[in-house]
Amino acid sequence: MYQITCDNEILHDVRLKNRLVLSPVLNLEVKKNGTLSFVLPPQNDLYNSVEQQKSIIKVFQVDKIGNSTVKTELFRGIVYSEKTDFWNRKQVECEGELSFFNDSIVRPYSYQGDVETLFKKYVNEHNSVVDVNKQFTPRRCTVTDPNEYITRANINYPSTKSEMNEKLLDILGGHFETGEENGTRWIDYLAEYENVSTQKIEFGKNELDISQFISSENVKTRIVPLGKKNEETGEYLTIKSVNNGLDYVQDNSAVSLFGVKEDIVVFDDVTLPENLLTKGNQELQNRINKTVSIEVSAADLHNLDVNIEAFRIGEYVRVLSKPHGLDRYFLLSKLSLALDKPSECKMTLGATFKSFTQKQIEAEKQSNQTVQNNNNELVQIKQNIQTLDDDMTEVKAVIEDVSSDYVSTQTFNTYKNQINQKFNGVHTEKGTVADVTDLANIQNPLLGDIYKILDSSTGVYTRYIFNGTTWEELLDLGNYYTKDEIDQIIQNLGNGGNN
Repeated sequence: MYQITCDNEILHDVRLKNRLVLSPVLNLEVKKNGTLSFVLPPQNDLYNSVEQQKSIIKVFQVDKIGNSTVKTELFRGIVYSEKTDFWNRKQVECEGELSFFNDSIVRPYSYQGDVETLFKKYVNEHNSVVDVNKQFTPRRCTVTDPNEYITRANINYPSTKSEMNEKLLDILGGHFETGEENGTRWIDYLAEYENVSTQKIEFGKNELDISQFISSENVKTRIVPLGKKNEETGEYLTIKSVNNGLDYVQDNSAVSLFGVKEDIVVFDDVTLPENLLTKGNQELQNRINKTVSIEVSAADLHNLDVNIEAFRIGEYVRVLSKPHGLDRYFLLSKLSLALDKPSECKMTLGATFKSFTQKQIEAEKQSNQTVQNNNNELVQIKQNIQTLDDDMTEVKAVIEDVSSDYVSTQTFNTYKNQINQKFNGVHTEKGTVADVTDLANIQNPLLGDIYKILDSSTGVYTRYIFNGTTWEELLDLGNYYTKDEIDQIIQNLGNGGNN
């Protein structure tokens, strides 16, 4: 179940009739503040205690594990809007704690140094002007710059939030994560999302609905990278001297798909054309990757069994749908929870799909990085588009309905019994469940190697293995074999399994 607190007092708990809110919805998204909305009725004991821009609101997932109660924080933020309706019910809107950085401004500055020091500078200067409950301790920073030296400056007075976004996230990438340890709020600046969920979304088990979205709106196929500006000439550093006289980098495969779509990117801390070329190619790779996302309605099995890990924003989740040939990890980028209806959980996965496959793409590119054409021009071999097209082929079936001729588990049990009868006597080799490597086998075109295994503890043939798949696992696949396919399996086994 879920619990909401206001300044560490319980505001919502289904076990307390005078501490209930209506229609509480929590929306979380990577790189966003996150929001919480609910309706506060007059009957709630804390009706007059929720204050705009002051009250700290938290959301917890509460689990009973054995004799212990475990509370996991999902959200921390502040009330920014409150409206009262005809029945004196308050519609309350809250925003996540990263919004606290909007409450401080950055004074004019000029900085040269590493990324971590600048990150901590922003946070510590924010802490110096805000209330204690809006302060953070800067902790880990795994984002780096290839030069290990960056230059940042601003003569204006932006909010700390906008400056951190523009001078860190927009240029270097990465994301911020917050949490609490020993009563202290911390903030990290991380290059990658690091956690993988142990719970998966699987067709026929907890997947309720799934759809796919592809967007190429922000694709750029040609990038003109500009480096540090020469104060005497007013000209920017370009890559012409190291790029055969061209001031741009281009992906020919992307151009063939989307046409020439140019953009300029300024790296005002880069002083060497070689480094500028590297950064230009990196930015091009980012721009030509189509955004791929999967929107999923799925049951969080944690609500049924607390020993199953709950879905968490910013984790990689395995999506497995065998009828559609889909078995891939996606980043859980959006999570919408109706706190009073735990079964209504909507997730969006894969908004940063590229980041999870980027290492694979780069590994492939390293082995095929450049070739020389007849005009002695270096042509970088790009595999981004083909890789993503392959991904799209794999994911495409997600938006198609499951064919009506897939059989139910009950129907498959009937076929299983028929196969058992056909299979009796066909194979009589003995072995143990644990050791089947020395068994002779029957070759079957549909199932491969077929073994009949003797349970040494009972002396009874109890299990079959189809190319390493047990009967129990095969039964789970009952939803994925068509009736005609199973009929063919029975027919082959009836012929001695040698077809």
